[in-house]
Amino acid sequence: MNDRQIVVMIRTYFDNECGTDFFWRQVADIPDTHREKAKEILAERIKNRDAVEAEIADNLQNGGFSAVEGDIWKTLLSYKRLDLHNPESPVYRKLGHGFLRAKREANRFAADADQGRFKMDIQDPLFDELPMDQLVRLFQRSTGVLPEDDDDFAPASPVAPVIETPKVVASTNSSSQLRLTQVFEKWRRFRAPTERTATDFGTHVKRFCDLIGDFPVDQITKNHIRTFRDEVEKIPARMTQAQREMDTKVLIISLQGRDDIPRLKPQTVKDKALAAIAAILGFASQEGMVDVNVANGVAVRKADEDEDEQKVLFFAPEQLNKILKSPVFSEGDRPRGGKSEAGFWVPLIALLSGARLTEICGLELEDIGREKDVDFFFIRPNSTRKLKTKASRRKIPVHSKLIEWGFLDYVEHQRKTNQNRVFDQVNAKGHTISSAWSAWWGRYIRKVVGIEDSRIKFHSFRHTARRELLDKEVNELLVDAIMGHSNGKVSERYGRDADGLTYSMERLKPAIEMLAFEGVDFTSLRPPKYKKSGKSS
Repeated sequence: MNDRQIVVMIRTYFDNECGTDFFWRQVADIPDTHREKAKEILAERIKNRDAVEAEIADNLQNGGFSAVEGDIWKTLLSYKRLDLHNPESPVYRKLGHGFLRAKREANRFAADADQGRFKMDIQDPLFDELPMDQLVRLFQRSTGVLPEDDDDFAPASPVAPVIETPKVVASTNSSSQLRLTQVFEKWRRFRAPTERTATDFGTHVKRFCDLIGDFPVDQITKNHIRTFRDEVEKIPARMTQAQREMDTKVLIISLQGRDDIPRLKPQTVKDKALAAIAAILGFASQEGMVDVNVANGVAVRKADEDEDEQKVLFFAPEQLNKILKSPVFSEGDRPRGGKSEAGFWVPLIALLSGARLTEICGLELEDIGREKDVDFFFIRPNSTRKLKTKASRRKIPVHSKLIEWGFLDYVEHQRKTNQNRVFDQVNAKGHTISSAWSAWWGRYIRKVVGIEDSRIKFHSFRHTARRELLDKEVNELLVDAIMGHSNGKVSERYGRDADGLTYSMERLKPAIEMLAFEGVDFTSLRPPKYKKSGKSS
């Protein structure tokens, strides 16, 4: 393990220490059942600030590492390098020295935050935003490897190895020295992915760097990929915004022993996390930065039978009745998280159209149209959101029940108040326009409605609509047109209109009206009152 790798580990530890303190401050984002415990932990950390500082100072003066011994052990364990856990080895001593500095700097930031001072002024240059070569030389100087008169800004010499290893001749191709984050940026410029894909890939790159390190791509091994796979599976399936912003190692450690929290499934790890890293390393291979893509062929474990069952289910009639009798729908309640009228209309539109959550939350007023006496939703890219696939572009007739309950009157009300969006209060806080709203709905359906099955989600509305259409024997091609699915046949490219759509409103309107849901009682619904739009259904 060379000095560059040691510096990366030290800076990662510093980020983790800062992230841990940040996590315990986010009391509002911690579940009610654990909030008091979180307050106790934070109070204890604040109480021990001076004692921690004193122990670190004593260690730095006397060459001990008692303040960080456990942290060194955990770090070496995560890197599968317990062979270096020897207090007499150079690597251990350098890690100890660096961890003490990291803990001291993080402890100082935390003490400032205790007093409401959140400006992070770096005092120790090892944690400043400097080029890595310069950081390594600063570290080497502070540990006596380089003489005091060495010039930090001179051309960097090869890093002196801590353990004797075969000498490696540096490649003349600078691209081979690019780190994963740098290759990700090159991939993004070359591939020009959608904003959603770039954000998702960026999340997985960050997690890889949190867990493994931001290595040069030609130093990433298959063992690194396997370790990443195993660790990512410990990440919760659903997270608060504060948890999303945490260092991944800190997040995983904070949830140890919480077996009640669903974690990412193996197939999700394969399709999302591993696929993202494989795509970036595949790009590196195509550009000649690496010889092989080490992420290819890394398998995931077979899911347990219980995990296989964790799929999205459709709503049973009795579950829909519970939703319709809940306060938002039967009493006119408007919780803050539901974002005013969106809490009422978004679920009903999903049930009676089969549209996706982001498609509904991203509707603009120009997306509500009328063609041959049929009102419709136009699902298309707009300034608020993009579409999942090309097949997602479609028109869906507005169900007569939505018109009866006053949805078009609400749309007209939005127009008269100079809004450009149907649900203007639903704003982005997360990966998509609907992320925060989706989190509210998850809480509402569990805590207020009382549906606790984790397989029941907002997406269940879409499953319910498709099942109802198929049960009513609606032609499957019509169902695909309503749902925005591609049937994969060449024939679907023919017969399209100027909007690129296959079926007319006259064909789609009777199909959408088949969404009747026998056994579902809509009589308890209390629609909001708006000034009538004057449009007929």
